[in-house]
Amino acid sequence: MKKIVLGGAAVATLLAALFAPEDEGSIVGPATATTRQVERVAVAPLAAATAAAQTDRALAIHPRRALDDEEAATLFAKQSWQPETPKKIMLDQQAAQAALPAARVDANAPPPLPFQFLGRFVDEGKAAYFLQAGERNVVARPGDTLEERYRFDGVVQGALQFTYLPLNLKQTLAVGDLN
Repeated sequence: MKKIVLGGAAVATLLAALFAPEDEGSIVGPATATTRQVERVAVAPLAAATAAAQTDRALAIHPRRALDDEEAATLFAKQSWQPETPKKIMLDQQAAQAALPAARVDANAPPPLPFQFLGRFVDEGKAAYFLQAGERNVVARPGDTLEERYRFDGVVQGALQFTYLPLNLKQTLAVGDLN
């Protein structure tokens, strides 16, 4: 393919050289400027004044407008295409866990759930739930055993229900609307 392209380029260069006009050995001199007279057309005084005012306004130097605090704060704000809903749910979960009072530690109480809800997927009528456990992402379906200590029981009243297997105690994870 390269040979065809290079051959075509060589043929085009040869044809251009053969059919180029004769320059008779002259050197092109520097360009010269020519002037021509412009006819003046009489313009109505009102139209001329309006045109002059528009030109003056367009060419005027305007002072810089100072930004107020709100505009300055959003000037370099972080922009994202990600929807707000999952972020809001996760922030609500973290706020709810932080707001819980530091209750006395009960030996028979299960530890707090290590899961955060990320989303849901329905395939052929069967729902799968995406959870985050620490740094790992987990896909859970009802009946699955997670982290060797939790069984995912399913969705009960808009919350994910887990069973802490060592103590056989139920725990729920509020996830908001699952639509």
